[in-house]
Amino acid sequence: MNQAILFNDDIHFDASRRRLVFTAMVSGMIVPCVVLVPETEHEPVTHFRSHQFDYEMQAEQLIEDEDYSASGEIELTFL
Repeated sequence: MNQAILFNDDIHFDASRRRLVFTAMVSGMIVPCVVLVPETEHEPVTHFRSHQFDYEMQAEQLIEDEDYSASGEIELTFL
């Protein structure tokens, strides 16, 4: 695990945009990490908690690859 990347415990679901959002601290900067949630998922935060380690690993790799969106977010694949 990269010591320069720390994940905060701040998951929330943005229902209007159907996405989960959590943040990472990367060298002192807050980086939003987002997961688009399909309509079939009725408990997105519970889903995230069940797969949190996998989402954090995915985000860590994308951050290390500097794969940021135009808005500065890390966009993850729904598991």
